[in-house]
Amino acid sequence: MIFKRKSRIVLLACMVLSFALLAVSSAAGAGQPGSADDPLVTKSYVDQKIAELASRIGSGTGTTGTGNISQATIDQLKTDIGDLTKFIIDALQEIETLRGRVEALEAGYRVVENVPAGKKIILAAGSEAILRSGSATAIEGTYGGLVDASAGADLKQGANVPLQHLLISSRSDGRGLLIKSASYLLVRGSYTIQ
Repeated sequence: MIFKRKSRIVLLACMVLSFALLAVSSAAGAGQPGSADDPLVTKSYVDQKIAELASRIGSGTGTTGTGNISQATIDQLKTDIGDLTKFIIDALQEIETLRGRVEALEAGYRVVENVPAGKKIILAAGSEAILRSGSATAIEGTYGGLVDASAGADLKQGANVPLQHLLISSRSDGRGLLIKSASYLLVRGSYTIQ
């Protein structure tokens, strides 16, 4: 009697252990990259499947070969693809613009030498300028003036720019300096001379 009871307990324990191992091994294989449930694929395979889907859309057959895709659906897909393409192109252009600004900021201060009277130094957002010699007045942008970080003030349109003060442009809206006499500046960030 005791022997039968022990054998049942051992048999039950083996069954529980077997089920546990089976559950763990199936869970380990599910969703793992490269497993049968989530195989790794090559770019050429993906390109082939996209081409097959495109040919099905162009022929008007669905994935089962029995349904038809309406012209309105095809037109909507073309519009969506066009919008997505434009979005990607715009995003890449913005990334390039930002990359240029970051590189300009990382380059540190550059000496801008002997800028003649009448020229404008237009600063991009985040750019800094220090007037080392000569004279200049502030150019106000659409949304405000230059930040004079040294004085803790805003420089409005036509305000005299003090020598050796750190000026910061908070936006790319046309802010900058109008050179009144030949000047030397230190500029960090993106700028244009007009």
